[in-house]
Amino acid sequence: MSRVIDSHHHLWNFSEAEYDWIRRDMSVLRQDFTPEMLYSELAASGIDGCVAVQARQSLEETDRLLALAKDSPFIKGVIGWLPLQNDSVEKEIASRVEGGPDRHLVGVRHVVEDEPDPRFILGESSSTAA
Repeated sequence: MSRVIDSHHHLWNFSEAEYDWIRRDMSVLRQDFTPEMLYSELAASGIDGCVAVQARQSLEETDRLLALAKDSPFIKGVIGWLPLQNDSVEKEIASRVEGGPDRHLVGVRHVVEDEPDPRFILGESSSTAA
């Protein structure tokens, strides 16, 4: 029997300060999206689970999503955010994947277009370019 998994879903308690990318004209997004709301929608649609994806580039949100996944069996994985350019990235990854099957981090992403430096994607070379 195959399972149906929603591969990209966001969960948040809306705050203008934390989700400043959600503009005022995006009224449908300017509300809370909780695991309880998601579960009822998944069940009504015959979907077996989901992957929660970060919507804010912060360790706090990644850790919040991991905690929600631990408490919500239908959240099968988390795509979080980690500071990929920092020297501490290996430690940050290890602290979130060690510990066995209750760890749900299955990937990370970095939304490059949210970076104030338009040359961010170039890495260290952007700060040394002439």
